[in-house]
Amino acid sequence: MPKGRAPAAATITLNLNGTRLTRIDVVGTRHLVRGVDYTVSGSTLTIAAATLGRLTASQEHGTNAVLSLRFTDGTPWAVNVITYEKPVLTSATGTTASLAIPTAFNGDKLATMEAVYADGSPAGPQSWTTYKQFNVAFTPDYTAGTITLPTAFFGDVTDGAAVTLTFYFWSGTRLTYTLTRSGTAVTGTSA
Repeated sequence: MPKGRAPAAATITLNLNGTRLTRIDVVGTRHLVRGVDYTVSGSTLTIAAATLGRLTASQEHGTNAVLSLRFTDGTPWAVNVITYEKPVLTSATGTTASLAIPTAFNGDKLATMEAVYADGSPAGPQSWTTYKQFNVAFTPDYTAGTITLPTAFFGDVTDGAAVTLTFYFWSGTRLTYTLTRSGTAVTGTSA
């Protein structure tokens, strides 16, 4: 839920595989009431706006509650209810051994990263795709407030060519960052 805004009802599409949702627990507290806190119509779960408002009342960045969706069979699904603001990337310098991009995650979580040259071709490792491998080509550290690009990323980056990174967050936010490698020196700037 965006910080400072009244939440709207949220929908989640369930892949039921022949099962049905039996209940939703708020981990560590209580269960939600069907028809009041949530509804299910076919494969669509809707969490009521008022319920989300209660769960995110603290307005603290990050996970405010974890819902455990329980089904007639199988392992419960964990759904994190988070409060977030738009993340912020800051300019940085480093080397091809490691570049740590200062990042104020503001409660959001990084989903993936894309890396391209000016002509749109893939930059970095996995040259068959513009999307890079999580925890190999880039690693977020939510506690330290950084996204680190290690040697594994820079080993396949053309010297002197600008690389545009697009960071995709679970909130839907997309942030652009530009890298330039000069020998072993790397400079990064936020767009």
